[in-house]
Amino acid sequence: MEAPTVEWQIMQDWSVRDLLETIKFRGDEEAISWSKAAFVNLVFHFREDLFKKCVLHLQKIGGTETDAEELTNRVFERFYKYPNTFDLTESPSDKPDVAFQYYLFGIAKRELFDMIHPDESPYDGTEEVITTVVDSNKEYQPEQLAALQEAEARIDAAFAHLTPKHKIIYLTYYYQEKEGRYLPARLRKKLVDVLGGLSQSTIRVYKKQAFEAIKLITDGQK
Repeated sequence: MEAPTVEWQIMQDWSVRDLLETIKFRGDEEAISWSKAAFVNLVFHFREDLFKKCVLHLQKIGGTETDAEELTNRVFERFYKYPNTFDLTESPSDKPDVAFQYYLFGIAKRELFDMIHPDESPYDGTEEVITTVVDSNKEYQPEQLAALQEAEARIDAAFAHLTPKHKIIYLTYYYQEKEGRYLPARLRKKLVDVLGGLSQSTIRVYKKQAFEAIKLITDGQK
């Protein structure tokens, strides 16, 4: 017996948080219609702003509004396929609607790259986990070494209240992550190993804390 169809209109007044939680029922045959209805409401709520953002991205490379429509659709399709990837605790905003909008914009950047370079990766396989600013295997000019040591001292000061793992996560993402792209799976696995088996979810939390610590230092110097 199929689950009864749920009309999307009954969720018009639901909060973004409740809609996001309901969408996660997409894998439940009995609740799939609720998931779809919640998704329709989210698309209705966020589509206009996302489309405008996509238009701006496409205009920079000579794209059209038709391309922006495709990109917008790809973003929502990607989200609905992996609804559990949105995590409010990782957002710079604690407001669910603002945080989810940032999240969609992030997907748009990645999907745009895939639209333009479907078979191209920005990574070449040589990326490694970074544990320190000064590479002991390299030779530096005195001035360059002094500058790197000073930068490392500032990073250590920023992370004084955190753990050594925060520093490794920060340096690896700062130096290796390409804008709009996830770290390659090989490097993420190696990072987990270096961090002693730390879970990906914990790494995401540590990454957020690390970048926030650096931002506090940077803002204080302005």
